[in-house]
Amino acid sequence: MLKMPFLVLALLAAGSCVTETVAQGRPNFSGAWSAPPPGPPAQSGGPRASLGNGWGENFTIIHHSDTLTVERVLYRPRDFQPRLKFRYALDGSESHNTILMGRGMQVQGSTAAWEDDKLVITMSYDVPDQSVGQTVTCEVLQTLSLQRPRQAVGEVSLVIETTRCGVLGGIPSTTRTIYTKN
Repeated sequence: MLKMPFLVLALLAAGSCVTETVAQGRPNFSGAWSAPPPGPPAQSGGPRASLGNGWGENFTIIHHSDTLTVERVLYRPRDFQPRLKFRYALDGSESHNTILMGRGMQVQGSTAAWEDDKLVITMSYDVPDQSVGQTVTCEVLQTLSLQRPRQAVGEVSLVIETTRCGVLGGIPSTTRTIYTKN
């Protein structure tokens, strides 16, 4: 008679171990994400400036086992411009994304690598240095992670920490933005 409760407890314990192992796997960042509304105006009375992560206040992530695609609207809807799409290979190989910047087309080379349960995207691009007539290569790191809700109920948040190199004598900067799922 004592064997049956022991068997039930053993099965429950095994099930919780399997659940914990799956929960500790790499996160899936898929979803539509938005940043919280901007804070109060700066002391100067103007809007508060934020470097953010470079993907804007609203974007969508499509996360497959081998690629991560970030889509966002950069232009106003009546501009009839396509959504920007950034694709990153998750196997460590280099990806290239070309975007139109104010100074022309810009090709960003990037690699993505997992560090435990965080995805680190390393992008590099060339910035023209007009003073010497050459280009300087700049590196931007974006670290994506999921943050559990503070309460027992609720959605996870997407945390993106972005570190930019110091260009043309500037100092490096790091920003941290927390997004909620739409």
